[in-house]
Amino acid sequence: MNFTWQDVIGTSAGIALFPLVLLFPGYICGWVFDLFEFKRRLLTTRLAISVLLSVAVSPILYYLISSLLSLNAALIVSLLMAITFVALLIYEKTSLPQVRPWRPFFWVMLGWSLFAIFSLVDLQWGNRQLYFSVASLDHTTRVSIIDAMTRSGVPPVNPSYYPGRPVKLTFLYFFWYILCSMTDIAGGQLVNARSALIASIIWCGIALMALIAFYLRQRDGGVGFLRRAMFGIALLSVSGLDVLPAIALMRYGNGALGDLEHWNEQITAWIGSLFWVPHHVAGLIAGIVGILLAHSARGQSRTKQYVTLTFSGMAFASALGLSVWVTLLFVIFWGLWILFVFLQKEHRSLTLPMIFAGVIAFLLAGTFLLGLLSGSGGGGTTPVVFDVRSFRLADPFLANSSFLWKSLVRLALLPINYFFELGFFFLVAFLWFKKNKADLYSDPYKFTEILLLAVSFILGTFARSTLIENNDLGWRVWLPGQFVLLIWGVDAVDGILNASWVVSPRTKYNLVLLAALGISTTVLDVTLLRFAYYFSFGSEAGRQIYSARQAYTMINETMPEDVIVQYNPSGTINRPSGLYGMRQSAISDRTAYGIPADVYSAKAAAVGEIFKMENVQNWDLLDALCSEHFIDVIVIVDSDLLWRSLGLLEKQRPALYADDYTSVFTCGTRASPLLTP
Repeated sequence: MNFTWQDVIGTSAGIALFPLVLLFPGYICGWVFDLFEFKRRLLTTRLAISVLLSVAVSPILYYLISSLLSLNAALIVSLLMAITFVALLIYEKTSLPQVRPWRPFFWVMLGWSLFAIFSLVDLQWGNRQLYFSVASLDHTTRVSIIDAMTRSGVPPVNPSYYPGRPVKLTFLYFFWYILCSMTDIAGGQLVNARSALIASIIWCGIALMALIAFYLRQRDGGVGFLRRAMFGIALLSVSGLDVLPAIALMRYGNGALGDLEHWNEQITAWIGSLFWVPHHVAGLIAGIVGILLAHSARGQSRTKQYVTLTFSGMAFASALGLSVWVTLLFVIFWGLWILFVFLQKEHRSLTLPMIFAGVIAFLLAGTFLLGLLSGSGGGGTTPVVFDVRSFRLADPFLANSSFLWKSLVRLALLPINYFFELGFFFLVAFLWFKKNKADLYSDPYKFTEILLLAVSFILGTFARSTLIENNDLGWRVWLPGQFVLLIWGVDAVDGILNASWVVSPRTKYNLVLLAALGISTTVLDVTLLRFAYYFSFGSEAGRQIYSARQAYTMINETMPEDVIVQYNPSGTINRPSGLYGMRQSAISDRTAYGIPADVYSAKAAAVGEIFKMENVQNWDLLDALCSEHFIDVIVIVDSDLLWRSLGLLEKQRPALYADDYTSVFTCGTRASPLLTP
């Protein structure tokens, strides 16, 4: 079958199965504990709440079940919840509140799903060319972990490191991949790890839209809810002003710029965050749900407060396993909020339940946190350091400057830096403060928004993560701040349109201009993410990707699940091996988490010698090296030096797969039993 249609069918099946983990659990929790006055809500509102509660509850719930029992046990629980969901609908069929008009939301979700599928699946052109999205560069890691989890359970074995025994992968926040793995298992032959990941991205986008709509509903009391919800969803398409420097740098380096966000220390556009890092967006959703639950507990009985805040604790426990960086922000925010709640006599009774939520989060996620801290992936370095947010238009001129001078210059350039990254929302923030300065502290929602934005700004400006080359902390802690600015953007758009906000014609013009540039940024970004591989590398790259997918498909369909499959680990990340290779590797850099740098380098260099050999006359030395590193199958591509010896090697041992770009052979002690006729 055409690979594009395979991906579309698999992703569609994954989308249909994802309610098992991202709808039914939240519905059951909402109904049983009447969270957010669930039983009084319209069915459409219930479904939105169910998705949000599922993001808050399912990750920690299924982590505990799958790690203590198994993924199959977690699936049984999800199936029981699905049955309960159907039973509740039948039970309440005649008493359910009237359904609010749902068609606009349906068409938005359908449009988003079709757009995301087109943007993320492989596009096959003709019979021999295949192109994946630029976002697949990160998906190699995520797909590998999902597949490893499907094969080995929770926590998964590291699919990229095999020193003769399975090594558990704990130095990573992997809760989102549990939900994907459960969908992978439930989907059987139709759904694989990659299609489950794409389905999860689509559902994460749906959850983000539900969060915007429900947050506005709770915050504003339902005034103009449908209109404002649509404004909020539409503003997801507005990004910063990256389009301006990106066009100027389009030919910088080698070929077209694949991800225009990388021109600067990024505040990632919403669609970019969903495509690249859905787990971080899910961490944001879980954290905001925890805050909404706390708001809903105000004025409730003591028992109701503790019950509701228990789910806040579950939300933060889930958030920790979804995104450590986003959760770090919520931990700081939550501590400050508790302090302010205590100082405000009106809601002081909520202080102890909020502390209780923190204790619940720590207890539920304690085992995962211990595993996370036990990893050695940091190499002994401090994971977070002080550093003023970089501005890459100026940084080349500061290369030889002292740390103090560099920090002062960056600090002075912060307004310009943030203006480029926030664009429309930069101006909205000033307008919103001017409009709402009188009731900033009297409105509990607006107060928490200010506090959340302030913590995002401080961490995103003055802290930097060191675990990987990119400043993951600085990029991700802005997600809650972006959410606040989006909500304020709704206030601004709605206020200007209904004339409750008085602004000058010049301000209106600037807002329209900045919004247009923000939309242009998003359009250019998604266009490059979809087509940059073709425009940058041409048809030759398409044929290489097609060949690699054919080869790995053959391995997946004919080789036992426990074989060790190895490609040349000496170069950059081999994307096809992560996207299509659903088997263990001896060594790979796509999930090198927790492996000491010296151990990784030594192993990669030793295994790489297999593929660097020249003038090979027989399989003896190759088999010896494969046996030494427990390798059963090797994947050789035309850029490997070993490729030049294929003519002689194929005469002595038939290839399992061979074309002009890729050849696959058995190797090592298991070579003979694995040979196929």
